[in-house]
Order: sequence, then structure tokens, then C-alpha cells
Amino acid sequence: FTHDGNQVVVANEGEPNDAYTVDPEGSVSIININNNVPEQQATNINFNDFNIQSARHHELPKGVKINGPKSTVSQDFEPEYIAISHDSSQAFVSLQENNAIAVINLKLQRVERIIDLGSKDYGLAKNAFDASDKDGKVNIQTYPGVYGLYQPDTIASYSIDGADFIVTANEGDARDYAGFSEETRAGTLTLDKNHPQFDAIQDKTQLGRLKVTTSIGDTDNDGDIDKIYSYGSRSFSIWDSQGKQVFDSGNDFERITADRLGINFNNHNSKNKGDNRSDDKGPEPEALALGGIDGRQYAFIGLERTSGFMIYDITEPQHAYFVDYIVNRDFAPTFEVEDGVVIKGDPSVVGDLGPEGMKFIAADKSPNGKPLLLVANEVSGTTVAYQLQK
Repeated sequence: FTHDGNQVVVANEGEPNDAYTVDPEGSVSIININNNVPEQQATNINFNDFNIQSARHHELPKGVKINGPKSTVSQDFEPEYIAISHDSSQAFVSLQENNAIAVINLKLQRVERIIDLGSKDYGLAKNAFDASDKDGKVNIQTYPGVYGLYQPDTIASYSIDGADFIVTANEGDARDYAGFSEETRAGTLTLDKNHPQFDAIQDKTQLGRLKVTTSIGDTDNDGDIDKIYSYGSRSFSIWDSQGKQVFDSGNDFERITADRLGINFNNHNSKNKGDNRSDDKGPEPEALALGGIDGRQYAFIGLERTSGFMIYDITEPQHAYFVDYIVNRDFAPTFEVEDGVVIKGDPSVVGDLGPEGMKFIAADKSPNGKPLLLVANEVSGTTVAYQLQK
């Protein structure tokens, strides 16, 4: 819903079938509401104007990731999540697989622009990460020449002094289907011999196991990879309404969970095995909620794999800072769940696994007069209410 309650905005992802023989167009639907009654017909906004040889193709930023086989831009775009501007005039739509955000004018009911989110440089100390699940330890380090695509799942927005800011949980996602897959291990890449990680990708305890894309990275079109791109950035970010990044949490999530959990960091949500997700997307930030408490604005970011959630004060977007990490999970018991089926152990004794959705309830709307955070945990099948206080 828009904040004024006059429209419902729906993201229609349009995922392909497993054989990739059918790839529906992604779109966004707008349902107008008049006097609390929804209109019978929705307005569907597609991205056909951005297809090759179409009127607005020249507006598509070159960095936007388009890689589905034989797919048009409109088919390749997969709207994932929606945030609404404070004045209900715009919708910000995450295009996760494409590493982009679409901005939609809700009054004119048209796409205003596509924002390319770019990539995160893992050669910088503030972005250091653990790239291997085979090193048996916390091993957070820099890798020049390796980059992370932000690819946000959940996004949200808030305003400061009338200016909108977009908050993204940078989970990452690959196209990995029977009929087409871009995903591989870094060790299988044909890497330019002058790449600084040429030796590291041969080592499974360094970069060899890292899941990366084969779709981009050949910058000089000579058939080998010049830049290595992995999925997600293991962080959350704040962007202004034009798509300029004003804050990123860097390697906070891995560093903080490593300090708190030791080798249990980068755990899986379907079994207790520390360091197990380092080769993939690390803690995998996915869920996100924003809320105001006592005049301060906070972001709550759920870590899908490690579980639990981070709390950041985002009152000053350019100077957001870490507040706390809350996790209700026992990392000691042996258990394993596969596709919802218990393979071993008793996951019910472990606690909350896999936060998928979060909802902030302000104090003035809360049943007990206190601000609450509701967290839905996909793997454990639990929903938890947290009472928040300074």
C-alpha cells in the first residue's frame, strides 16, 4: 500500500521455468483505491520500452545485468520487492537478479528510470570477507580484483527532512536453472593471467570455492575473466533517491558475527555447521524492516543463513552505525533439514532459523504500547515478537 492508502503496488517477478523455455515478462501492477473500494482493473507497467530497438533502450544503464538466454530486457527484469516514497509519489522496485532498482512514477504510472547499483570492491579493507568454507576458520581478508553485486532482496525507504532514502538488504541471487545457469566456482573460471587472484582461485581455502557469475567480468572481450563478480555484498546499504550510495555496512556482518559466534559464523540455516556459507553469500542479509523509536530511526536486517538480526541507527543516513546483533539460536545441537524434511536431530531445540520477513510495529500502534519487531523464521517455522527498548 502507498502511505496515503490510495494505491496498492504489486511486484510481478515473472520467473522462468526450470528449462528456461518460458520466461514471462516482469511487471508492476498498480491498483487504485477510491473511497476504500479498489478498482476492478489494475494498471500493469512492464519494461518493454527498454528492450533492444525500443524507444527507451538508450536509457538503460550499461551496468545493469541482463543475461537470460534469448530473453528480452522486459523478460529478464524480475521485480522482487517494493518500497514507497514518503509522499506516495514513487515506488522503488528491486530488480534483484539484475542488480538494479526501477523507479516508478505512481501518478503518471510509468517507469521513471532504472538505477544500476554497481558493485562492491573486495580489495578494500573495509569490505574484507571470508571466501572459503574449506579453511576451517574465520579468515576475513581482502581480494583485489573481486567484486560483489549488491542484488538486494528486501528494500525499504524512509525520509529525512523531506528527502527519500532507500535501504537495501543485499542478499544476492544467481540464475541457476536446469536450462541455464550462470553460477560456477571461481576455481573453474578462465581468468586473465595478470589477474591478482590468478593463484588464489586455484586454492579451495582461498577463492577456489567462491560462487561467482560467468555472465560478466570479461571487460576486454578476449574470452577470459578480468573481474570476478560474486553474488550479494554481505551487507546492507542506504542510497539516496537518485541511486547514489550514501552508506554501506562493509564487512560488519561477518566481522560482528565472527566476534560473537567464532567459527559458528557464516552458518547454514538448515544445519549447524560453521563457516559453511562463506563460499556462497556469507550471512546472507535478506529480511529488512525500518522503524522509529524515541526520535531515532532504526534498520533491522535479518541474516537468513546465520539467523538473528542486526540493528543499526540510520537517523543520519551518511553516518549510520551498528547498535546490536540479536540471535536466538543454539549452535551446539546436531540437526539437518532438507526441503522442509528433518534428516537428523531435532531442529525445534535449536531456536529460530532463517528470518524471512520482518515487521516493525510502532509504540502508538502496539498492543502493549511498546515498539515491537515481528520476525518470521522460514526454516524453523517460528514467528517471534521482540519488544524493543534503548
